[in-house]
Amino acid sequence: MIDVSPHTSTYDPASLPPAGLGADVGPDWDERLGAVEALGGQLSQAFEQLVEAVVGLQEQAQQQAAPVPQLAGGAEAALAAIGALNSRLVDLEQQFALERSCRDLERVSRMHPKERSVVFVATTYLGCNVKYAWLAFRERAKAEGITAWLLPQNAEQERMAKSLGEPCFPTRHADWSAEHLRAALSAAVVVTCDHFLNPNPYAPALLAGARHVQLWHGISIKEIGLRNLTPMRNMTPRFAKVLATTGPYTRLVGTAASAENEWRRWFSFERYAPIGYPRNDVLLREPTEADLLNVDTEMLDAARTARAAGKRVVLYAPTFRDVKRGTWVVDAGLERLAKQLDERGDLLIVNLHPVEQPMIPQLKEAVPTARFVAPRTDIYPLLPHTTELVTDYSSVMFDYLLLDRPIILFRPDHAEYIARSRTLYDDKLDVKPGPLVASVNELLLALRNRAAESGAHARHRQALRDRLHDHHDGQSGERLSALLLEELGLALDAE
Repeated sequence: MIDVSPHTSTYDPASLPPAGLGADVGPDWDERLGAVEALGGQLSQAFEQLVEAVVGLQEQAQQQAAPVPQLAGGAEAALAAIGALNSRLVDLEQQFALERSCRDLERVSRMHPKERSVVFVATTYLGCNVKYAWLAFRERAKAEGITAWLLPQNAEQERMAKSLGEPCFPTRHADWSAEHLRAALSAAVVVTCDHFLNPNPYAPALLAGARHVQLWHGISIKEIGLRNLTPMRNMTPRFAKVLATTGPYTRLVGTAASAENEWRRWFSFERYAPIGYPRNDVLLREPTEADLLNVDTEMLDAARTARAAGKRVVLYAPTFRDVKRGTWVVDAGLERLAKQLDERGDLLIVNLHPVEQPMIPQLKEAVPTARFVAPRTDIYPLLPHTTELVTDYSSVMFDYLLLDRPIILFRPDHAEYIARSRTLYDDKLDVKPGPLVASVNELLLALRNRAAESGAHARHRQALRDRLHDHHDGQSGERLSALLLEELGLALDAE
């Protein structure tokens, strides 16, 4: 049986805040944003209430001779309550100090002189547009006398950058030297592909004065950014923090000129650049050694071997759910799907969304015949070695169009998903890239009959590809490098 009990965590003010948000304003805010939530006007009132409570409890605890009916356990309970309140007060004071420091550092960043330097902000895993943008820009940067920094999310990303001999900020902000501080304040351009919420709580403030190029992390059919709102009764400082990272950007990079108005519904930006996603370049060429950083090479080898033997390699890549986290795939029939493909001699590869990947150990026990991609690894070098894609709402389907291979839309819980997880912006799928099925029985039948390989679906895929991708040439990294040089020029001309 799969354990679905919630896991709680406590915030240690002396430690780093948790990793930044990914995907579409994911549901794991408590873990990843608790240390950086804005306290606003409630903070002063909280201080006063806590101080009054501490003083009152101290006075009561000192009255040893008199009974304390208000406090169960008498003086002992009062001392315990004092300790808890003091701890919370210290926590609030440190959060308040952090907010004030970041506000002042933003001002410093906006007035600090800029240099020929670009900072690439990694997401929670190194495998999205920032990875390939950073790799594509490295050689150009060296030739042009530009410093290309990586701002990592974790120690493993820091290790990867250093293995290539590339400049990399320390993961822990306590390890930053004065030179690191100067480098961040001097950066002329910052490149992201997600909400800018880094484990280093000072990082967004230190880079506030840089020109901001947003690559995002995929074409979406879910309402995201400024369209992913909540009723005010559910509004929290954490949610507001996420909304504050939806712009304004200097540039937003997309894949098609026709999509500009759609992106403007979701984000605030000055200029739009439909140059294509750097991560898609590896779909159209052999990966380099650097491309294989943070790739599940064991799964990659398994896919290559299966295809060489003439087997089908089916990639199942669903998005996450806000309810039934991870376990919903079992309810959807993953065990039956995996077992039947295994009996046919084909390979099923399951790539869960990063939000649900912590469930993989339990899912492996529940579905032993399924092969799961290692958590938080880069799947893009793996995609060309699959024969077909099964997904629901994931943006991977739009990248997969560049391979012109069969796609099946498997939506076993569609009504619940749109009611309890996300509102869809599904207009771009007025023409489906493949058959739409609602049960594992229909999915198995579609796979067996190769329904997605029909001529009609092939034409639909090509029509979607031509509408959503202006470029099919594997040169998006080159175009982005040229754009970054232009942004550097604009930043330095403004000095």
